[in-house]
Amino acid sequence: MKDRNYWLDLFTWTTWKEFLAAGGKVSGFREKKRKMVQKIKPGDYLLCYLTGISRFIGLLEVASSAFTDRSPIWKDEDFPHRIKVKTLVKLEPETAVPIFQLKDQLSIFQNLENPNAWTGHVRGSPVKWKTSDGEAVVNALMDALKNPVKRPVDPAKLARRPKALQAKIDGFVKSPLNH
Repeated sequence: MKDRNYWLDLFTWTTWKEFLAAGGKVSGFREKKRKMVQKIKPGDYLLCYLTGISRFIGLLEVASSAFTDRSPIWKDEDFPHRIKVKTLVKLEPETAVPIFQLKDQLSIFQNLENPNAWTGHVRGSPVKWKTSDGEAVVNALMDALKNPVKRPVDPAKLARRPKALQAKIDGFVKSPLNH
């Protein structure tokens, strides 16, 4: 699709499992991301990135315009700005695509003054990605679906929860990360 946009959609292992348990048909974003979510259109792709282990775990096709809904999907937050999606690729953490595997293909790794500067591109969602980067991720996900490669996963990193999410549970919100 010529006019397709590619958006990063962050998940923790917990929020990914909750998304799938709810049918894998609705993705949501934080309150402060309302304006950005409204830019996402049917036919766009969401590149599902699993924080903690830095891997792409899924691909979603947007099936609706943005809407607001607070019905429970996720237990720790409601992510009220939502879009209906169709799950195109769903991998396991062990077969998910490590972002470092795409280092030579993604612009976020090019010309870095600091070797960790790329992490700024995977700290919030939704974030619109360059078409070439989105296509590289889609190709890697499709390949991983057809030819899965199992890579060990550190259970501690998989279980990691962003500090902002941990803080919210305790009643305090520090610098929020988006799911």
